[in-house]
Amino acid sequence: MKTNDELKKESIEYLIKSTDMFSAVDYKRLEAQIEGHRYFLGKDLKNPITWDEAVYSWMGNIYLPISEVMENWTTLMSFPGRRRADVFFELCDHLYFLSLQKQSDVNIYDAVLDYDANYGRSIGRILARMFNGRRAA
Repeated sequence: MKTNDELKKESIEYLIKSTDMFSAVDYKRLEAQIEGHRYFLGKDLKNPITWDEAVYSWMGNIYLPISEVMENWTTLMSFPGRRRADVFFELCDHLYFLSLQKQSDVNIYDAVLDYDANYGRSIGRILARMFNGRRAA
């Protein structure tokens, strides 16, 4: 039977190999990201969560939705030349802090648009601000 550390290593290496976003330098950040998700998931469900359950939930509820929204042209235009993984982790943090600020769940699209509008550069930032203003109205 594999140890928890072996399961972690195997699943994180799989994420790195199977996505076009992450590389080996993201190993520790991925581990921390999934462990944090595991903690909050267990807290919400009032049950211990296995590493595999946490990875599966993180993929479906964090990685896939955020990576899909990141393909939004305001994000691509707001962060030219930046590594997608770096922007992804920043978006995860932004989503978390927005949910703390609002004391409720935040729509991923709204969080990404807000991040683009507040921290992006060039025309992407301007366009995100326009769309963000329209969504707030």
